[in-house]
Amino acid sequence: MSIFLKRLQIIEIMKVLIILGLPLSGKTTHAIKVNDLLDLNQNIPLVETGPFVFKAVDELGLEPNPSNVKKVVQNLKETYGDAVFTIRALDHIKANFSDRSVVILSGPKAKSEIDVIADDIGRENVVLVSFHASFKTRHSRLLNTDRKNASKGGKSVEDEVMARDPTKLVLRDTKELSYGLGELMALADYVINTENRNWPHKTFDDTLIDFANVIKQIIS
Repeated sequence: MSIFLKRLQIIEIMKVLIILGLPLSGKTTHAIKVNDLLDLNQNIPLVETGPFVFKAVDELGLEPNPSNVKKVVQNLKETYGDAVFTIRALDHIKANFSDRSVVILSGPKAKSEIDVIADDIGRENVVLVSFHASFKTRHSRLLNTDRKNASKGGKSVEDEVMARDPTKLVLRDTKELSYGLGELMALADYVINTENRNWPHKTFDDTLIDFANVIKQIIS
């Protein structure tokens, strides 16, 4: 199959559902668990840009601490553009999941990253879903067993730092918002409130059903 025909096939079949949200808003957990509620022939893959970041850090022989991660990200973005890790994630998706109707992508934070994906597969095939929860609720999730078990390498180091000092989570939020994440969340096609400590006291089961219904609507 030619590259042109393969690209047409991707455009006609696959939608990339981009999950947005500040750290610990629940987006990744929902993406992992949602397959339990969907009666599909194949699970919906979750691709994250984060592993491509830590891979770049590892390839340079650096310790995956926040300082080194920041330096590597800045250097690669200055060299290849803001969407460098999103491009690597999209290439991975096209190479491995072009036969899927939906792929979930986590990590893009700037409109330029969305534009890169839209230019490649068509804006009609890009869906933005934003997850929201309060700061106190998000910080408390750093202590969740599921979060600790899922965090590895550089991510676990960063989580430990933020758990000890909430101001580090504030800095993380500020950094991600500076990339343009707030604008993307405001422009989202769908919004899911994962606030379980305060009003509206949404349980995880409730919000997981909400997310499953979003996906059903997308692929219907």
